[in-house]
Amino acid sequence: MSRTHVGLLVSVLSIAVAGCSKPAANQDTGTTTAKGDMGGGKVAVPGGEAPKMTSGMGSPEGTVGAKGGTTGDDPFRLKPEEGQLAVEAPKDVVAGAEFTAKILVTPVGPYKINKEFPTKLTFESAAGVTLAKAQLTAGGHDQVKGDADAFEDKQLAFTVRLTPTSGNHTINGVFKFAVCDKDTCLAKKEQISIVVAAK
Repeated sequence: MSRTHVGLLVSVLSIAVAGCSKPAANQDTGTTTAKGDMGGGKVAVPGGEAPKMTSGMGSPEGTVGAKGGTTGDDPFRLKPEEGQLAVEAPKDVVAGAEFTAKILVTPVGPYKINKEFPTKLTFESAAGVTLAKAQLTAGGHDQVKGDADAFEDKQLAFTVRLTPTSGNHTINGVFKFAVCDKDTCLAKKEQISIVVAAK
């Protein structure tokens, strides 16, 4: 192959590669976003402008999450400056008797619960545990209270009713909600675990 042909081939390949590549910031990571999500955990502010698209990087290490992990830089985890997530379950549980666990979100500072976000708490089935309801919802376009015990600006609370058999059980779930300040709403997706020791 002559030098002219080699040079032409290299030029064609360079153009093809340049035409197919994306800047690193725009490359598809293979993740999907929920309906209404603006990317990076941002959702539209109710009655406001589109959210500011700031980076989630550089955030301080977060508090311990519901499953024992830290929030870190994950934009879908609730950070300490945004609020607190708590899972409250009784320590003494009687096998065969229904008990309740509470899931609470308490926004802090300028943040409040986004009532227009379709809030959903969904649990996986667990061997030895009967759930009264595996999916609890609130919010959405009509801002309905739904299954929530509290659905206010500064508190979101759900009661989960469970009946375990004897032994140790872990009930895992996913909690989707959003918090807002005056400029930005942040969609959250937290992994929830309720740990039960029934006697």
